[in-house]
Order: sequence, then structure tokens, then C-alpha cells
Amino acid sequence: MTVSSPAPRSLSTTPRLLALATLCVAALCVLLLLKPASPTVTVPASLTSVADWVIIHVDVTAVLAATTALAVVSMVRNLHYGIGAILMLGVGANLTTAALGSWITDAPTTLLPSGHVVAATALYGSAVLVSAPRWRPVVIGLGISGVAGVCISASAAELSGVFGVIAGLLVAAAWGCAAAILMERSPLAAQREALRADTAVVAFSRHRSIHL
Repeated sequence: MTVSSPAPRSLSTTPRLLALATLCVAALCVLLLLKPASPTVTVPASLTSVADWVIIHVDVTAVLAATTALAVVSMVRNLHYGIGAILMLGVGANLTTAALGSWITDAPTTLLPSGHVVAATALYGSAVLVSAPRWRPVVIGLGISGVAGVCISASAAELSGVFGVIAGLLVAAAWGCAAAILMERSPLAAQREALRADTAVVAFSRHRSIHL
């Protein structure tokens, strides 16, 4: 007799997100304490103009417009916690970047978190959090390409060094983990989690096969 068993219930991702956020904060602290010299990035002259164009257009107006659009998407999808996650990620990451720039006065500007990288990565994380599951692969693919373009442009335009780009990614990643935890604790997520066991039982009862 062979009986197919139901899939195991997935565990909460909160501990993993907390561990990842802690790792990002620790790596950022080590980076700012050691103050390594950022390697020089050399790009062709033809790409410098493109990098300058990207940096010019990733400004406060563009960030606010994108944040507003994501908030509208969150409201349309009835993700009330999504608005809080967007604000937490965007405001928290950008304020942290500004605070580090004000507090750490003895570090070179090429080492401090890049504001452009932080803004782009925070928008990418917000889009992933509030996007519909069927569109999420597209959002992830386009977002990674956009963030990579901003990272390269920030280095090519000599606004930030390689380690400054890495620091910006770490800041945004830490706040992204916090926003993801908030989304996981939202009522809709809790409702899905509560129904997951029943769904597994129903699927098991429908699809089990018994061979005598």
C-alpha cells in the first residue's frame, strides 16, 4: 500500500529575515570601521554620459513618484500593511544613509552608502513586496537590472566607490528585511497562514493514491 503524504507546512521566514538583517548591519559596521580604500572603476568615455543621465534622473522627484505609484498599487491590492512597509523601507533606508553621512565625518565619501543606490534598491524591494505573485518574477528581473544599472552608474560617475555601493546595498537590504517581516505579520498573510494547513489536508484527500 502506497499513500502519498501532504507537503510539509512552510515555516515562518521571520527568523531568517532577522538573521539576514543582522548580517547586513554587522557587515556594514565592519566596512565603516575598517574604512578600506575603494578600488578605482574605469569605464569607457561613451558610458560616462549614460551614467550621468541615469544619476540625474534618479532624483527626489522620481523616487517620490515611484513611491506614490507603489502605494497606490498596495491600496488597490488591499495590502494596508504594504503602505507601511513601503514607508518603512524607503524612509528608513534613506534616513539611515543621511544619518551615516552626517555622523561619520572622517570617512571618505566613496565609502559612505550611496544615496542613489539606496533609493533604487529600496524602490525595488518595495515593488517586490507589494507586487502580485504572477508579476513578481517580472518585477524581480527588471528590478535587478535597474539596481545594477544604478550601481554601475554611481561608480562610473565617481559619485561613490565600490564599497560605497556595497554599503548602500547593505543599508537597503537591512531595511528590506524589516519591511518583509512587517508584510509577513499583516492580517492577510496571517489569514493565508491559518488556512494553509486546511488547504494541505484538502489537497491530500483529493490527490492521495492508495494501491493495494
